[in-house]
Amino acid sequence: MPVAGLVLVSALAAAVSGPREQIEQLFRAFNRHDVVSLQAMYSPDAQLTSSDFCRPRRGVDVTRTYQSIFAAFPDIRDDVKNILIDGEFAAVRFVSSSNTPGNPLHLKLMTFFRFKNGWIIEDDTVFDSGGRPCEE
Repeated sequence: MPVAGLVLVSALAAAVSGPREQIEQLFRAFNRHDVVSLQAMYSPDAQLTSSDFCRPRRGVDVTRTYQSIFAAFPDIRDDVKNILIDGEFAAVRFVSSSNTPGNPLHLKLMTFFRFKNGWIIEDDTVFDSGGRPCEE
């Protein structure tokens, strides 16, 4: 689907849902490993920050970020524990799990989102990186 189509689909979906529904949609897409749907939820100039990023990532880096996660953990799944909404801001507490041989994962995370005009414009994920060096 062309980028303009993704923008239209995302804008239409956001117009009929609020932050809670968008977050639930995001985690369903994550658990399906649906990178196209994930990218469509983010503003073209969205900022992503994470405990393991050396510097913020922007817009199209959403695809690269999620593809990298799914490649490293082919069976990864997120289980949402809490969602708190305050206007255009949201906080989500969740657990990421994977049983990938040689690379199992059970990680508690918190992501702080900011929404604008139906898009995710900020995604800041915080977790204990265990002292691992940051990723470019």
